[in-house]
Amino acid sequence: MGNYLWLPFTYTWSTENYPTRARASGFALVDGLGHIGGGMGVNFIVPIALQLGPMPTFMLIGSFLLISAGLARFGMSTRQKRLDEISP
Repeated sequence: MGNYLWLPFTYTWSTENYPTRARASGFALVDGLGHIGGGMGVNFIVPIALQLGPMPTFMLIGSFLLISAGLARFGMSTRQKRLDEISP
């Protein structure tokens, strides 16, 4: 359920930051890299998490969430702006 709270905003925000003429290809790039990152996470993070134990694993997940929150907090604000103002 938590993914559906932030996922639509993440896709929208990443798309808004590309120029209008390259928005579709920019979104495809961001989406594709996200899927590659998800595949790598399963292959690399899960074996590490199994060796760490419960508390360090939750701290690892929390650190990723903090990084994401920092990017969202200090990223470019697009609220109530036209797309041509954000990225001409």
